[in-house]
Amino acid sequence: MGLSDDVLYVGILVGSVLSGNLVRKVPLRLEGSQLNPRKLVSTLLGIIFASLVSGNHILHILLLITLNAAIYKLANPKKCQTLSLVVSFFYLFIFRLSDRLGLPVPPAHTNAIIMILTLKLVGLATEIQDSKDPETGKLKLNPSVLDVYHYGLCHAGLITGPYYKFQTWEGMYKDTWNPAVNGKNDGAIFSALHMRAKNVPYYVFAFLLSGYLFPMSVVETEEWLTSSSFLWKVFYMMPIFFTFRMRMYAGFCLSECVCIAAGLGAYPTVSKPKPGLGPSEPEKLTSLTEQEAKNVNFETVHNIDEWGADMVPTMREALKCWNMTVQHWLVVIVYKRFPVKSLRTAAVMLMSSVWHGVYSGYYLSLGSVPLCLFVEDLWVRKIRSQLSEEAKQKFDWVSWFVRMRWFDYLGMAFLLLRVDSTMKYWWDVAFVGHLSLVVLYALGLAVLRIVRKPHNTEKSAKTGEIDKSPKTD
Repeated sequence: MGLSDDVLYVGILVGSVLSGNLVRKVPLRLEGSQLNPRKLVSTLLGIIFASLVSGNHILHILLLITLNAAIYKLANPKKCQTLSLVVSFFYLFIFRLSDRLGLPVPPAHTNAIIMILTLKLVGLATEIQDSKDPETGKLKLNPSVLDVYHYGLCHAGLITGPYYKFQTWEGMYKDTWNPAVNGKNDGAIFSALHMRAKNVPYYVFAFLLSGYLFPMSVVETEEWLTSSSFLWKVFYMMPIFFTFRMRMYAGFCLSECVCIAAGLGAYPTVSKPKPGLGPSEPEKLTSLTEQEAKNVNFETVHNIDEWGADMVPTMREALKCWNMTVQHWLVVIVYKRFPVKSLRTAAVMLMSSVWHGVYSGYYLSLGSVPLCLFVEDLWVRKIRSQLSEEAKQKFDWVSWFVRMRWFDYLGMAFLLLRVDSTMKYWWDVAFVGHLSLVVLYALGLAVLRIVRKPHNTEKSAKTGEIDKSPKTD
């Protein structure tokens, strides 16, 4: 995407946030009618936004929703999730090969809509399948075809997410504690909006400044590659990834604001909502006090923990701070259901790569993450655990520096996209990221022997003392 795409992207997100107040003022019911005017307005806004960025390519969005609606209604509930997963990801794959298939090439933002829509529709199939009562065989969740379209085209989260469940979407129109439903607690919405939007101007400024000083466009030019030194190329990965982070932070925060402004994802704090999941203790919702019903948060649509993404010491922790609602989807749909336990992490990374796109850079980047985690676990779980508290603090700072450099390195593949461009850059920096894995793993094994040696010696000494104690009859 170029700067003009980013301007359009931000403009639509800001427009979506501002429209949230309008949507909340639309009545939920009209006397003598079963239609929900608020749903209709939200869907109409979604169609308008989708049309602005997609034009005639909005047909892809409508077709994908139609295919899944047919699966929900016609397929065996036991196979609903599998069919939806296969059909949706196959369509996503074909959609991205439009140019090679002689079809009109869709805009980049249409791809973003299809990406999040794929998660929502597969997620809904999973919700339907898991709602089957084992005793009666009846489905507790059986949405109408019209509601499937409303859910898929809802203006909140349409272009960039976050991912949210069908039942979370339903709550925007029926949950009695939701400020958008009861109209009594708009302060909770405005407070949450301020909390998530207050840093966006700083992210946008940092993105523009860093992008100007360290443009990504020069990285693939032959002149820059030949004139830049090895150390400069290694360093250059840092500001490039910083620019990328600032762009993502701004987009994620605004996306959350779109949902908050519409009242999407509001749950009482006492139910301990989690990103993507919703209430982790739903039983608390059945017996709320008046004060508990007023104390709501929007953690369900919380998609990025910027501080954690920047400052936690390990890659494993940092990954949990990115795109948190999508991670919930990956855990529920892929990780927990993948039959080979030892390959679950690899399966998640593969699915994530497929979801992000057909470019080889995604596979090179995300496919290297399990290797980083393997080396990191050696140091964190087996070495750090045996250090003193003071030594652990120093260890964490070193760990933070290393994992940030891994992100910088793998981020180049994520941004360069093509295998030739990625391999060229990695070659010029001597594959320093992958080389560090080999060095750190070998060093970790050596350090582990040293750390364990005193422990074993002490254990042997204690054993010897026991052996030398006088025996009694």
